[in-house]
Amino acid sequence: MTNRAFLRQVSLFSDLSDRDLSDLESVVRERSFRKNEVIFHAQEPGNALFVIKRGRVKISMDDRHGREVILRILEAGDFFGEMSLLDGEPRSATVSSLEPCQALVLFRDQFLRFIPKHPEVVLKMLTALSRRLRKADEKISRLVFADAYEKVASVLMDIIAEKKIPLNIGTEIPLSLTRKELADVAGLSRETLTRVIADFRKAGLVRVDGRRLVIVNPVKLTREASRSMTV
Repeated sequence: MTNRAFLRQVSLFSDLSDRDLSDLESVVRERSFRKNEVIFHAQEPGNALFVIKRGRVKISMDDRHGREVILRILEAGDFFGEMSLLDGEPRSATVSSLEPCQALVLFRDQFLRFIPKHPEVVLKMLTALSRRLRKADEKISRLVFADAYEKVASVLMDIIAEKKIPLNIGTEIPLSLTRKELADVAGLSRETLTRVIADFRKAGLVRVDGRRLVIVNPVKLTREASRSMTV
């Protein structure tokens, strides 16, 4: 797939004309990253937007004890680095590759020349940024107030929302994450995650089918995911 065809599939640029996509294609640069390579650290100067063409990355921060907390895991078609692109401030989090990755990079000087003719791109970027900040606030709240069961249920519900999967009895949750990655996203140990999923199975909330979880009781799972948010 050409970079122009790929950019057409990215939500930020989907409304651009073929000519505008051609202009954008001419200024982006392609970069490759090895598995577990740090793409940038928190507090580093930021001057570029990254659009993932292949592979997955994790966005993380260290807590006050120095433990890694995974905020999001992004896949092909997702983008990151937009905060520093917009405000020119240092990076707010660390981004690392979970597997070999390719990304298209748009540097800030090129972006600032591009947006006067395409304000809709900035509006989409701000919408995505607002959504991510809202999710970050929810995650911080859960890390402080939620127990292990709510944390796991919340992660599962987030996957369903991000994949745009209908929430019904029998809905399958495809897990592209390993159990360790899933535990890191929930802010738990792998052992605790395994215990919680086993308890969910016993309680009739989910069924395990290979690397997929099948929802058995969507009402209870939804309720479990939002207990601390509704008290």
